[in-house]
Amino acid sequence: MQKIFGNLILFLTYLSIGRAKEKYTTFVISGNPHNLAVNSTPFIRIDDGYYNFGQDKVNWYVAYENCRKLGSELVTFETAEEFDAVTGYLKNKGERSEHWTSGNDLGKQGTHNWFADATPININRWAPKQPDNAGGNEHCIHLGYIYGDSKDIQLNDRPCNNAKSLFKYVCEAKQETVSIVLWK
Repeated sequence: MQKIFGNLILFLTYLSIGRAKEKYTTFVISGNPHNLAVNSTPFIRIDDGYYNFGQDKVNWYVAYENCRKLGSELVTFETAEEFDAVTGYLKNKGERSEHWTSGNDLGKQGTHNWFADATPININRWAPKQPDNAGGNEHCIHLGYIYGDSKDIQLNDRPCNNAKSLFKYVCEAKQETVSIVLWK
């Protein structure tokens, strides 16, 4: 809804500028050039992304629904650097829980994609011998210390919906902020 409202404001602004008797110069500046404070609650900024760490332990589907209620998606790691930044945050907090991501192979078994944008999981952060589809029913991807002797947070496949696969989750907000400033 906010995106539609924002687009409507931009369109109306464009129309009013186009029909104004006086001429305006238009500049588009990306980012936050004046480093203004932005309230991103309930999301936490990590590098260039905004994340919410759900604290209740739920199955993958409920995790997805909870993220959507926040206007976000289960996390999609576009780069290894993004994965390392988020897992670094968890490590610094002493967090040892497992967390759902948007990764899965629900569309085609053995083809692991990020659910939010259907891109292949190309980061090399899998735990050893994973994904393995143990029992023929592991289709959703989580991150955590996979084995008892694991020293790093890694990716693993698990059943999406069973009593042994109730994890916390990471939501990712795709921030789109529009500010309009007119000088006369």
